[in-house]
Amino acid sequence: MTDLRVGSASSPLPSPAPDVCIAVLIRHGATDASAAQPQILQGQATDSPLSAVGERQALQTAEFLATRRIDQLFCSPMKRAQQTASPIAAVHALRPTLVPEIIEADLGRWELRSWDQIAHDEPVEYEQFIARPDIHAYGGGESIAAVRDRALPAIERVMASCLGKSIALVTHRIVIRACVAHLLGAPLAESRRVSPSTCGVSLLRYSGGKLELIGFNSVFHLGQ
Repeated sequence: MTDLRVGSASSPLPSPAPDVCIAVLIRHGATDASAAQPQILQGQATDSPLSAVGERQALQTAEFLATRRIDQLFCSPMKRAQQTASPIAAVHALRPTLVPEIIEADLGRWELRSWDQIAHDEPVEYEQFIARPDIHAYGGGESIAAVRDRALPAIERVMASCLGKSIALVTHRIVIRACVAHLLGAPLAESRRVSPSTCGVSLLRYSGGKLELIGFNSVFHLGQ
């Protein structure tokens, strides 16, 4: 996979051929909920802003991408994604395009609850979801498969419309998890092992109708 480390010999994004699109796939920066211990689930029903840590991560990500070619910028319509995209847009003089299909998962009644609370209050539903998140939904919301089925075609459509360009896509943890697991050929039942960091940077390549993952979750630019 492509080495995304700052200062590495291969750190600039590859210049795509006319029939290729390269996408930088970015999880939004930290929020109070994403950094909470124990973890608090945060889906599409909670339009949280970035925390101070998340704002710093967004600036670090923009700095990392400042010397790299970004022709167009796309993001989820959620506040935390748009705030992450904003400094990237500023350094590249771009206006982000909102893509509703890459919004975070619908977590249903599990929104803003911890896994410990869910396991205690709904032990059967919790065990079903942990065993098969591909077919059992988050608390009456979406399953991992449902997230993949709406987000992945949207990403492919965006990239197919940007051949010959390098683009950036700012989205969410569960969206990235579902899409990356699919592209790796991993069973969606095991997708929770895919854990993108806040402002982690991954790379996608689209050509000839085929989408592939070429780099995953670089966090070197965050000092991690």
